[in-house]
Amino acid sequence: MAPVELLNWRHSSHFGPPAPCALCGTTAPLRSHAKEPDHKICAELWNVAHPGETGFVSDLPKGGQTTDHA
Repeated sequence: MAPVELLNWRHSSHFGPPAPCALCGTTAPLRSHAKEPDHKICAELWNVAHPGETGFVSDLPKGGQTTDHA
């Protein structure tokens, strides 16, 4: 299995009322960039299962940072 690249979905725009995840169907409070309800782990695993496709992306780093040290 390919390594999972973690998504950075910290911006408040990724949160919304609980709704069924578009990928697994269980309740999720997060939203993708396309505003569909998704769990972050479901999106990360989808990216691994669909290499070369643009499905789910991270937020752009703040202030030119290239590494997340959180």
